[in-house]
Amino acid sequence: MFSKKKRTMSLLLVLTMLLVTLCGCGAKDSGGQDTAATANTETETQQEENQETGSQETGVDISEEVTLVMYLIGDRPVDNDEVFAKINERLKAEINATIEVKFMSWSEYEQKYPLIFASGEDWDIIYTADWCFYNAQATKQGFYEITEDALKTYAPMTAETMYPEAWEQAKVDGKVYMLPMNYKEITAYVYMARGDLMDKYGITSVSSLDEAEAYMDAIVQNEPSLIPIDVGSDYDKLFLYDRMWKKANWESDEKVVAIGPWQVMGSVSEVDDSVSVVGTFAQPAFLEVITRLKDWKDRGFWSKNAVVNTQNNTESFQAGRSALAMMNGNTAKSVYASVSAEHPEWDIRVFDAQDGVPPVLNSYLANGMSIFSKSKHPERALMALDYLRNDEEINSLFCYGIEGKHWEDAGDGLLISLPDSSNYAYDSNCNWGVRNDANWRMIEGGIPNLAELNAGWQETARSERYQTFVFNDESVKNEIAALGEIFDTDYKLLGLGFTDDPEADIEKLREKMEAAGAQKVYDEIQKQALAFLEAN
Repeated sequence: MFSKKKRTMSLLLVLTMLLVTLCGCGAKDSGGQDTAATANTETETQQEENQETGSQETGVDISEEVTLVMYLIGDRPVDNDEVFAKINERLKAEINATIEVKFMSWSEYEQKYPLIFASGEDWDIIYTADWCFYNAQATKQGFYEITEDALKTYAPMTAETMYPEAWEQAKVDGKVYMLPMNYKEITAYVYMARGDLMDKYGITSVSSLDEAEAYMDAIVQNEPSLIPIDVGSDYDKLFLYDRMWKKANWESDEKVVAIGPWQVMGSVSEVDDSVSVVGTFAQPAFLEVITRLKDWKDRGFWSKNAVVNTQNNTESFQAGRSALAMMNGNTAKSVYASVSAEHPEWDIRVFDAQDGVPPVLNSYLANGMSIFSKSKHPERALMALDYLRNDEEINSLFCYGIEGKHWEDAGDGLLISLPDSSNYAYDSNCNWGVRNDANWRMIEGGIPNLAELNAGWQETARSERYQTFVFNDESVKNEIAALGEIFDTDYKLLGLGFTDDPEADIEKLREKMEAAGAQKVYDEIQKQALAFLEAN
């Protein structure tokens, strides 16, 4: 089904510029109404011809114009409507469809995402991922099944270019409900610090938890107007916990990793072939991590009101309210460009936050797009996704914004971010599901030590043992819903160090989890994971 030639070309491109992430001109007036009228007539005629041709080629009747509603995750970029006006011009001409974009913010998506499937609202396309409800909705018939025949008919460019392993990874009970990103990705995290403050207080590096602690302590002692690191939003509540947790477990003999839906807090040793699944709170490292987080919280490293933060730590850093930020490597590229342009006096510096832990070589399911099972126009939605993924102009608009306003071509697969990119930042607009190695551009210049960081990550990146394990939650849906409520309250409070007695509060968490049916879920995860190991 998939073109070997194009796959090879994409792989060669990836080898030269392996990409990093991290847990997307109008014509000038020629001076006359007659000319404008003629141009408009030509445009309308061309659109009609394109629509007629498209209908003949695909066997799909696209004579009726449709508006597709697409849901994305995150905050709406200032220039989103302007960018999608450009995208919609092309989609209208090609498939007689336009897209209306709706956003679920980071603070609401966990609650809102499942609800829109039962809301009765007419919508068509949604961002999804292995961490963002893909399996949960696929097993509930929330997504439209994408067959090979449908792909060939309505998304021929995708059928030709999709990595075969991506198609296989997307299968749930043998069926595909997602178009995964066509992009090889490493998830690695970085610290972004203010060099002016580092120099002021004799800090030479922020490349480990210990060094970050020293830097934040200097800020607490000397810069009362600044928050050392402003975590706490739904986006980043567990960022610091995650760094500490992964380091502690990577350095242990058991090599403990997460398994199953994130809400259930399941964990397993990668060296345990019996797949004994237990709650993360039952692992030896958990108490150690929560105790250190409590210490950092007590020392004022983040706000006392962190649990109600609506602004994430990256936004706070950009606004000058904090001295340190943590983010994935891909986000850091656009943040570095915009902050350095606005505040060159801050001397922004970027450091590896992996602290010896190998970054994750992601599955293709880390980002993707799906179609609502009740969409009135699933075929047209699939056609739209085909263009969003593969058409170079449309893909670039979604991923980087408008050429000449938000970015400019620097040649050799590079781009330069322009000042207006602050209103539509590079690869920061939930375009991740349509990332495509064949069209991808890197930012020219940017983070000075990025090549060095990339080299280190590429050398050590690994896939976790259960990375492509897909859990079917059909038999434990009620338990997972109950555990999710505990995750959103007790677990996140502990993850920000809000506890007076870590040991006692961890025991309370364990009791709540057991009462909510955690063991039933863990037993089911173990059963399915054993079958996964046998099949792989």
